[in-house]
Amino acid sequence: MTHHSYWVIPCHLNSKVTRSLSVLSEHANKLCHQRGQSLVEAVVVLPIMLLFALLLAQVLYLWWAQQTLFVASQYAARVGAINHGEKRPMRVTLAATMASLTPKDKDIESWQNILKSVAAQQLHGLQFSEIDIVQPTEAMVNQFKERRYSNESQNWIEEIPVDHYWARRQSAENEEAYVSATTLKIEVTWCIELKIPIADKVLAALAPKVSRCQLAQQITGSPFWPLTATAEHRMLSGYR
Repeated sequence: MTHHSYWVIPCHLNSKVTRSLSVLSEHANKLCHQRGQSLVEAVVVLPIMLLFALLLAQVLYLWWAQQTLFVASQYAARVGAINHGEKRPMRVTLAATMASLTPKDKDIESWQNILKSVAAQQLHGLQFSEIDIVQPTEAMVNQFKERRYSNESQNWIEEIPVDHYWARRQSAENEEAYVSATTLKIEVTWCIELKIPIADKVLAALAPKVSRCQLAQQITGSPFWPLTATAEHRMLSGYR
């Protein structure tokens, strides 16, 4: 007669094993849920973080360029005040100052590299920047201009004179109007290329519509952002 032996698990141990298995099952389910949640977060959050980082880098570059343009505009206004309000010297000065935005080679002191940067910005400035003379206006010119002979150009010219400035200012019928007429005020627009991937497309869609920058985009195929600045300087030569 064959006898079979069986392991008999006490009831209290059986319930403990059941509870342990239940806890392990719940823990495994939680791990699976957490892994799935982490995967979803990675898929959603990481692209947003990447976009934010790219946008931040592009915005910081635009901020730096804007500060440079403020300085360049002041220099341009001073040069214009010395040169009878002519735009050509102002454009040259503006582009030379904005050349600091162009990446340099390792040999940063090389004259060749400096001239290359200035030349590149000169070309960019001619195509994609604009200097508007806000003041003096045409009405101011008509009110205060005088006809005189220029020893410099050897011909007769019309200009708002600034020689004997304080005497002219005090004798003017409208002193405030004369001060305004002898103060050069310019507004500068500089179209700067957006170069950081993804961020350039986002910012291009938000950029103010400026005809010159839109033209630049059509010519080059690259998106641009319009930077603007104003500057003023008392005329140091007669405005023509």
